[in-house]
Amino acid sequence: MVRAPTKTCPSLSRLFDDAEPNLLSGFLAARAFERLNWLSAYKFDVDNPDGPSLARTMLRQEKKDRLGPLETEAARIVTIASDRGEYVLQGLATTRLEPDRARELLNQRDRLARSLWAFANEHGLFEAAENSLHLRLYRRYDKHYQTFMAEPSVDGGPDAGSALLEELLVDLNKRLDRGDGYSIDKFDIPEDGDEPAAEMYLLYHPDPPTSVREIDDNGNRSSIYFRPPGEAMIVYTPSTGRVHVRAGNRKFRHTIAERFIETALDQTYSNQPVDFQAYDISRFMQALDLELPELDDVVITRAQVIRADISIGNLANRLSLSTTIDQDISELIHSQPGLPRIFERAVAIRFIEIAVRYRRAERDDVQTLDFTLTDRNTSSLLSIDDPFERVLGHRLLRHWNILREGRAPGDAESMAVMPALLAIWDIGADRVTGEWLVKRGVDPSLLMEIGFLVPAGWVGDDLIDDEDEIGLVAAEVVVRVEKGDEEAGNHKVADLQVTEGQLAPGGTPDRYRVYRVRDGWVAQHLKARLEQALDVPAIEKLTDQLLYLGTLAVDGGNVPVYLARGLDREKVRSDVDTQLRARHNLGIGLVLQAGEAPGPCLAANVLTPLADQIDKGQSEIALVADKLRSVFRRHRILARGGQAVGLTRSGENMATLFVPGKATIDIKGANRIAIIQRLVDAHNNGPTPMTTGDLVRGIAEGQSLPNIFKQPLWDKLKGNFLRSLGQKGPWEIAV
Repeated sequence: MVRAPTKTCPSLSRLFDDAEPNLLSGFLAARAFERLNWLSAYKFDVDNPDGPSLARTMLRQEKKDRLGPLETEAARIVTIASDRGEYVLQGLATTRLEPDRARELLNQRDRLARSLWAFANEHGLFEAAENSLHLRLYRRYDKHYQTFMAEPSVDGGPDAGSALLEELLVDLNKRLDRGDGYSIDKFDIPEDGDEPAAEMYLLYHPDPPTSVREIDDNGNRSSIYFRPPGEAMIVYTPSTGRVHVRAGNRKFRHTIAERFIETALDQTYSNQPVDFQAYDISRFMQALDLELPELDDVVITRAQVIRADISIGNLANRLSLSTTIDQDISELIHSQPGLPRIFERAVAIRFIEIAVRYRRAERDDVQTLDFTLTDRNTSSLLSIDDPFERVLGHRLLRHWNILREGRAPGDAESMAVMPALLAIWDIGADRVTGEWLVKRGVDPSLLMEIGFLVPAGWVGDDLIDDEDEIGLVAAEVVVRVEKGDEEAGNHKVADLQVTEGQLAPGGTPDRYRVYRVRDGWVAQHLKARLEQALDVPAIEKLTDQLLYLGTLAVDGGNVPVYLARGLDREKVRSDVDTQLRARHNLGIGLVLQAGEAPGPCLAANVLTPLADQIDKGQSEIALVADKLRSVFRRHRILARGGQAVGLTRSGENMATLFVPGKATIDIKGANRIAIIQRLVDAHNNGPTPMTTGDLVRGIAEGQSLPNIFKQPLWDKLKGNFLRSLGQKGPWEIAV
């Protein structure tokens, strides 16, 4: 069977069909192919008139997998030869290249030739065009890009080769610790429709070393060790102050944005999310009709939902109904017996496709815009080449109240969501479920609108109950025309097609939604609100679980104030305890905890739930400084260790040891509490000291005290709360 090159390698075939011989020769001689020894048989000299036809024979003689590298690079060239790619390439060339060099590029005979010339002769410019094109299409997809806010600037960002960019490279090298090899280049992106002019910085950095195994045509195997290059893109829009960053992962994007804003722009970095959007397709649960808006620059003649996917019964049962723009999907549904009731009882809208017929002002031709929306907060509008249609689509979505754009929270909203934010920040998770929010009476819609949560799919997506052990059921409605007799005529019939799949829980759909937490924005919002109550705010991040907020004046002294989370988890509580003990020189402090972990003290500091200190009688978040002082005064003596040696239980599995002059320490675990209780009883009632055998008898016989208490708790106890007369005991409370 003869292989069709246009199907197996369409981009490479196009190069052989349309590219000039000199450019085609340069493509085959590209550095990317220098290890492909078999390709030497097809390379040709520009002066050889038979060279292109000889090279083309590879499409018939070589296997598809061997041609794969050439097809991949050819596809890149064809992409830049598209309408939008051509626009981006020309804009970058006029601002980046010397006039003679730019003229040489622009004088190539067609778009494909210009793209191929840039690939072969100005590869850095070609890659910049690819990055710019990717930015235009995908920067609103959070998994590709993140947007950060800086201040607008008349002069723009730093120029290529400037001292500020060199300082940025040194800073990133120090923070990432991946060795030398950093470089950065700058390109100016021209204005494009509704998109203002911007500055693009391409950052190249070393990735961790890796290796691959190679086998040559003779079967010889070898290992190649190398350090792959990493790439990040920073786009700064001076007119708006927005900074778009694309990098390998979310943490890396935040690091690059923070260093670029603070080092290159010399501004203050903020975690507040900007430019975030939510596509809310839940309105289609009530109706599938779309109102025709009146716009100045375009006439909308028809707008129809042409496909709707719903879940029936539970989230995994998918039913899909599709039609054309000339039909009314609502009328189609009501024309089929039983179908209206199915849509009325749908538990969720999963997918919507919309077709819009329109005519631009001063044009006679009618055009059609087609795009999709999903319940995963995505839209195909972002991949449409025509900028006018992308803008038009988003204007329509705003008119229909489907597109909701984020905003900063007001004071009253901050008050409403503060308990939820404290609970979310306390667990330290990057994702929460609808079930978790529902149990706490939290409405996720407001948290999404002001940027604290982002929709991220479903728990066990496409899973259902399996009472009959069938597995997942995916259903699709197929409308067909059934022929009738001469009297009845033809009529439409809706068939429900079912396919099998895998298993999962049912229930109320909102309980199974998953939301991603913007943890940095949550923490920044909390810090900004809390510092208003302090006399000397000086926020410092000590660890991911502990923040230093500043000081509060109490009885003529300055009391350090901290914010902690996750104290209900033993490891986190131990780590926070260690951090606080290392700051004992600051004196007794006040620890505000985001959760409700037990205990009045933590490492010689007063411990209190933050939620208890919020004045709920005000319309905005406010901590009452006098209330904080009262809490501190009430528990200050306990934080110092109390007036007598004692062990106070906080629940069945937690207790706090008080030693006057030695402060307090938390003891978690029934066996540990029982052993400490014996030491406390011995101190208060005698006899003391106690041997290890007497301490563990009937509790954990045969085990050593270090093994029972584990590190670092045992080190803390020995260092400050217990003493022994020998290396292994006997033991007593150190007073």
